[in-house]
Amino acid sequence: MSTTEWTGIILAGGQSRRMGSNKALLPVKGSTLLSQIASSMIPEVARIIVAGGSHVTTYAELGYECVKDQYPGKGPLAGLHAALQASDTNWNLVCACDMPLIKPSFFAAMKQLAESSNQHAVIVPRIAGRVHPLAGIYHRRVLTELTQCLDQDRLRVTGWLKEMNPLYIDVQELESVGVLDVVDQLSNVNTPQEYQSIRNHER
Repeated sequence: MSTTEWTGIILAGGQSRRMGSNKALLPVKGSTLLSQIASSMIPEVARIIVAGGSHVTTYAELGYECVKDQYPGKGPLAGLHAALQASDTNWNLVCACDMPLIKPSFFAAMKQLAESSNQHAVIVPRIAGRVHPLAGIYHRRVLTELTQCLDQDRLRVTGWLKEMNPLYIDVQELESVGVLDVVDQLSNVNTPQEYQSIRNHER
């Protein structure tokens, strides 16, 4: 699949309550968390959409193409729904805005794995039993079920994911297509302590 057949979606509409400030705008490696994710996605997609929730105006002022939730206050599923609605490609790379160590190699690998498993509408990593639903691939055909979940206030991402019968990708599969340090790449930042740990990692 060529780059033109893919859209990148960054989920950046959360309230960052445990962090105390908007995670997406935290400084990392001379830019921001949001910018880091976008830079890692750009080589693999034709367009990037930021699901901005209540932060749409802020991100738009920074030059990002943003979409507002059609189901305000309903969490990451609402952000995913809004961005998939706006996407003009069937296949979409999705990532939360709080994974500062994720690299272009992860997104390239996920696309490569999708090419051999395109009967699945959702492809996500499962590392040591932990599913990472906000770093994966979503086909637009999930929109029907996603809309039903939001209409019915079934908002747990993992609950909806099970209904979609996803393809789970493990460490070995990712490593086999060139992804190094898989666990680090999928680490997210939720607290000031975790953020400081990442900053220390930069030095």
